[in-house]
Formats: sequence, C-alpha cells, structure tokens
Amino acid sequence: MPLTGCSNAVRRCFQYPDPLLSGEAAIGWLLDHVKDNSYDLIIPVTERILVPLSRYRDRLQHVNIAMPSADSLEVALDKSRTLSLATRLGVPCPRSVAVATLEELAHIKEELSFPVVLKPARSIGAAAGEASQLQVSYASDRSELEAGCVHALKFGAIILQEYFSGEGVGVEVIAEQGEIVYAFQHLRLHEVPLSGGGSSLRKSVPVMSSLLEAAEKLIAALSWNGVAMVEFKLDPKSGAFCLMEINGRFWGSLPLAVAAGADFPSMLLDLEVAGKVDPCSPYRNDVYCRLLSRDVHWYESVIRGDADTRIVKIPAARDVLLELGLFLHINHRFDVQSLQDPLPGLVDIRNMLLSYAQRAQSLWEEIIFRTRQKKAWRRGDVATAISRARSMLFICYGNINRSALADVLVRSYAEDAGIAVQSAGLHHEEGRPADPVMVDVAAQFNLELGDSRSSRVSLQQLRESDIIFVMEKVHYDKLLALDGGIAGKTFLLGAYKGGAQRIVEIEDPYGRAREVYLACYQQVVEAVDYIKGIIAVKAGEQ
Repeated sequence: MPLTGCSNAVRRCFQYPDPLLSGEAAIGWLLDHVKDNSYDLIIPVTERILVPLSRYRDRLQHVNIAMPSADSLEVALDKSRTLSLATRLGVPCPRSVAVATLEELAHIKEELSFPVVLKPARSIGAAAGEASQLQVSYASDRSELEAGCVHALKFGAIILQEYFSGEGVGVEVIAEQGEIVYAFQHLRLHEVPLSGGGSSLRKSVPVMSSLLEAAEKLIAALSWNGVAMVEFKLDPKSGAFCLMEINGRFWGSLPLAVAAGADFPSMLLDLEVAGKVDPCSPYRNDVYCRLLSRDVHWYESVIRGDADTRIVKIPAARDVLLELGLFLHINHRFDVQSLQDPLPGLVDIRNMLLSYAQRAQSLWEEIIFRTRQKKAWRRGDVATAISRARSMLFICYGNINRSALADVLVRSYAEDAGIAVQSAGLHHEEGRPADPVMVDVAAQFNLELGDSRSSRVSLQQLRESDIIFVMEKVHYDKLLALDGGIAGKTFLLGAYKGGAQRIVEIEDPYGRAREVYLACYQQVVEAVDYIKGIIAVKAGEQ
C-alpha cells in the first residue's frame, strides 16, 4: 500500500495498470472506474500517467482532469521545444544541441565543452516497444560522451547541454489562461543524487523578479492553465540564471509550498471546478521541508563521497554537522511526518529502517561470500579447477566491458592450452559492440576489442562450462537462480589476490568517468594474468 493509503485524509485507494507498460490499459481502467465513481476532479501527479491522459484526452472529455491544453503540455514535455521557446522569448538557457542519432553526434561533438549534460528530450522514453522513465547523466570527456549517447539514444532523442553551475531553484505557479495568479519560489539545499536530482531538503525564499519575469514569459506564450514549476539554475553571486525545464504537473517539493502557506492544491481545485482562483495569502519565507527517507540517502552519499567531484563539490563535514541543526529550526517541517496525520510518517520510517536492515543483511552476506571466494583462491581450489578445465566462461551484466575484455585477453592463450573460452552477459540484448570507451582504453595497450559482440548467457552454457568467472556477487546470485548446481564451479574473478584486500568485485564502468574504465581494465588484466600463470603451470606439467 502507498503511504497515502495510510493517511487519515484518504478514504480509499485503487491500483491502476502501470502506464509505462500500457498507457491504453491505464486509460481503460480509468474509464471503467469513473463509470462507478463520481469525482469533481482528477489530478494526475506523475508524468507517467499524465502522458497517456493527454494522448487519449479525446476519450476522456466527459471527465474533469486537471491538465493544460495538449499543445501547451507537449511543449513542456519536449525539452527541445521548451528550450526553443525560451530562446525565442529571450529566457537564458544553457547552450544546447539536440541529437537523434550517433551520426549527428559525430558532427557536433568537437564543438562541445565539457562537462556535458546528457538530458533525454522527453522524460518518458521508449525502447523495444516499452516505455521507460529516463534520467539525466553527465560526460566529462568525448569517450564518456559517446558511451552515454549509445545508451541514451536507444530511448529517443537527447539534448547535449553545457553544464551550468549553480543552485537549483523552482518557481511554482498557478495560471489562468497564461496569466500567473500566484507564484512561489524554493531553493534546493539537498539533491539526490549529489550531482543533481530530486530535492530532499529545500526552503521557501522570496520570488526573484528576474525569475518571475522569465516564468511569466513562458507561461504566457504557452497560454498555460493550471499548475507548473519552472525550474532554473541560479548563480547566487552574479544573479545569472538558466532555464532547466518546465514541469507541467505538481512537483516533488509541493509539501514545502503547502507548509509555507501556498496551498496550490486548493487553488487548483478552485480553478478547475469553480473556474477561478481565489489566491492564498502571501507565503512565509525561510520555511524548511525535508523528505526524510531521501535525505538519509543524501547524508549517506556525502559520507561515502559518492559523487563525481568534477561536477559537484561534496560538502565539508563541518558544514554537514552544522546543517543538522535545521532539524531543531522552528520552521522545519517534513514532507511525510506530521502530528496531524501520523501514520504515513511512521510507516515511512518503518520502511526506511527495514530497507537499512535488509541492506545490512545483504552486506553481511556479501562479506561471507567474499571471504569464501578469497579462501577458494588462496587454498588453490580455483587453480585446481582451472587446471582441470576444458571450457571457461566469463560473465558480467552487459558483456560489452568486463567479460568481453577478459575473453579477448585470455582466449588465444587458453585455447593453445586446450581450454575453450567464451563470455556472455545477463542483459537481454545480444550483438552489441564493446563499449567504445573500453575499446579506446584497450587500444592504448595495443589490445583490439572492436570486433567483440555481446551474447546473452544460456542455461546450456552454464552447464557445459567447466569453470565460470563472474565480476560481482549479483552475477553469482542470478546465475545460481538459473541453475543452483553451478555454485561449486563459479568464482569471483577479482578475488584472485586473496589476502586482506577489501575490493574483490570488479565494478561495471559503463557510463562513468574514463578513470573508472582504466581501473576496471587494470583489474581484469591482473586477474587474467593470474589465470594465465595457472594455465602455464598446467601446460608445463603436460
């Protein structure tokens, strides 16, 4: 049950089909539902349902749904069209280039300055007939850019955008046919992930005249009717800003606006039912609101240093400790926890604690697994298995980086010793070329990886292979789910050193910084050299 189902303000909860799997099924469910239930207003609060509602609005004309006109919404949903409109209106935007194919990328990538933001043109993309929620990513060099584009372009066009460093600011509005009747502004204090994403802590601030003016131009040009958030990045020192996007529905930080006195849900109800907004009183500034479960992850990310420091600066420990004092601030509120409606907050905390308990259990299982794997190498179990093997299989997720690399490195050497070598992945798609970044890294060391093509592991491969090497515990777990009988011949490649080293998994470098690819390459090479040594001993004994 969702958290809202625990609220004392909610009478009943219903579950509709996932629109990402079938938008038509979700609309069919809604049409059947409204036959038996009468509503004054239906409010879509996620883009995944807003998109099919707009697409099938001709079938829903008898239902009062809070969404802007199809033309207005289409501009907001398509970031390329949003940026084109902003440019025409003189609203500052980061330098952006729309790309639909890798061929287009080849023509413009020399003109880009790094880091580059890879932003899907639409937040809901499609690949292989299925819709998918897409995320923003970053590239710090050309090879990383190409790798990111290879993945992102499978789901549709993308926008390559210069990185504008600044604070995340949202101007939330409600408008009547293009005229803003109420505006609110918030400043993002914490974002998850650290490089940029949904806010976990934010505060209400006065509306900046320059940002409001930009929002007014956009909303008027769209003849927007309803609520929207116009998102900007702001340089607090210079006052310079850039438009990021227009969010054409209720936004994630809505609880802050309500806590500060900007009751957008009530105003939207007035607009859609009564046809006119009765504006709220001015909201209060310096109100803080925190999404506790997400903010815990923010603190965890800071402690771990889990961010690309070329893009984001990790807060100093002193600043983080001082910021904890905001929990005691008189104007501090929570998105979910509330004395007036306590059950959702308690369930949220319970879910968070259960999540960390499960993670702790998984961590303990990983420690045991890694210890056993290191012992297997140290005791000579793996060496014995290699010496007896006639076939060897390397497994990773996509078979375009780690296992493909290990395959190429060891294949000819092992086959000379009578060992057949294969590699495969868990990814459903076959025939993919090796990751271009890894191809480039391998070329630095005179290793040709460009002819490699991915394959999906089969049950027959697993059963016929005498020894199997995986890169991570998750690969081991998934293979055992296919056939538990292979446990005794499946080993973690990175555990070959044994001893006291902590890192025994070879992490997937896909879409990450070039330095991560280089580290991955070196790990695989060292492990394969160790295997070659065992094969050489075997060959010498024959």
